Amino acid sequence: MATTFEDLKRFMDESGLKYDAYEEHGVIAIGFACDADETTYRDSDGDSHVQVIVRIAEQGELVAVFAPSAWSLDDCEHRQAVCEVATRVQAQMKLIRFDLDAETWDLQPNIEVPLEQAPMCAQQLHRAIAGIMLVIRRYDPVIRHAMETGEVDFDLINEEELPTPPADVTRILDLANDAGGLDAIERLLGDSDAPPIQA
Repeated sequence: MATTFEDLKRFMDESGLKYDAYEEHGVIAIGFACDADETTYRDSDGDSHVQVIVRIAEQGELVAVFAPSAWSLDDCEHRQAVCEVATRVQAQMKLIRFDLDAETWDLQPNIEVPLEQAPMCAQQLHRAIAGIMLVIRRYDPVIRHAMETGEVDFDLINEEELPTPPADVTRILDLANDAGGLDAIERLLGDSDAPPIQA
């Protein structure tokens, strides 16, 4: 049996996260407030706020988790550098994919969990949400630097200086870690150590 919208809401309730549910669209919206002094990330309004969307599709056989319009490249002169960063992040974190809207030039990280006839479990959802938050928190300095300068510099990431996330972000990251982390979901989805295909 495929996953239902009610299943997703139950997982959210169990995790204690606040959310808005739009059943007619199959969408759950979650807002994460981050300390502006501890993150470089800013949304389109300049706030240190991350919106994460959970969408159920294909009659519950696919669940997508993404941060819509995470970065706007509409006025960016260095799109090529940003796309290089996104490609390299995708290579490092095989579960993450970036989508670039060719009309709005919005870049968004996403994780799609194909379920087919299997039901989703809470741990899968928690890992996917945590994965989106992790990508934004860890790689925003690199993406923002590429947007502003055209330079790709992964040395801007200092794992030791990553700030302590807010309580709601910490809760979802802890739930994901309890479930085995991103590596576990990659293995669950059939990831292997095979090198990427060279075009």
